This record gives sequence, C-alpha cells and structure tokens, in this order.
Amino acid sequence: MPRKRWWSPLVLALVCGACYHQVVQTGRTPGTTVVDKPWVSTWVFGLVPATEIDVRRECPSGIATVETETSFVNGLVGVVTLGIYTPQHARVTCATRTANLPTGAVEIVIPADASAAQSAAIVDRAAQQALTTHTAVVLRF
Repeated sequence: MPRKRWWSPLVLALVCGACYHQVVQTGRTPGTTVVDKPWVSTWVFGLVPATEIDVRRECPSGIATVETETSFVNGLVGVVTLGIYTPQHARVTCATRTANLPTGAVEIVIPADASAAQSAAIVDRAAQQALTTHTAVVLRF
C-alpha cells in the first residue's frame, strides 16, 4: 500500500517538471562568439536570481542573443536539492562588430563618462536632428 501513495505525487512531479527555455533577441546581427555557462547558480526555485554574467570582454560590440534554459541535468540537481539549488544553463551570442546603418543615418556617440544631464542633452539634440532632417539618427553609448 505505501507504494501506491507515492505513485501519484511521483507522476505529477514528472509531468509538471518540464524543462525551461527562454530566448531574448536584441535585434543585432549575431556573430560567431558564444559564451556558454552550463551552471549558472540560482537558489530557492529561481527566486534568488543568479549573479550577473559579465560578457563585456567577450562581446565588445554588444549582445545579439541570450538563451537561458533548465536542462535535464540542471532540473535533476534542482530535484535532488529539493529546489534549494536550481542551476540554469545560459548561452550568450555576441553581436557582430559591423552593423549596417540605415541609408543616410547620422551616428552620434554618447561618451561613457557623460553625466545624466549631458546624456539627456545629446539625446534631445539627436531627436531634434531626426525631426528636422527626416533621417535616422543612431545613438551609440
């Protein structure tokens, strides 16, 4: 009889314990560099998020795609630890160095050391330029 009590919760856990997969695309053209992190630590069923993954060195021109998933092995570790440690697999695809700007686009660079007021003034100037010239204005940060 004790075996029958565990059968229903076990089947329910297997059916409900599906793998998780999320893809975020930034709109940039993907490059060939991929940063793969198979064990990104999250805690308490993912309620305590993972620390940030810094890929600025590997992706100097930005990120094209971010994929996060819970693989079977990640899910198995989560089940074994009763959800206290729930790792995820993260894959970051870097953007290409060159991007095609729209024809006639003007590029304006906002310096990294610009203050909030300076950044706002540059954005306002770019918006005014786009309105008056009817051309695309690209802001680079």
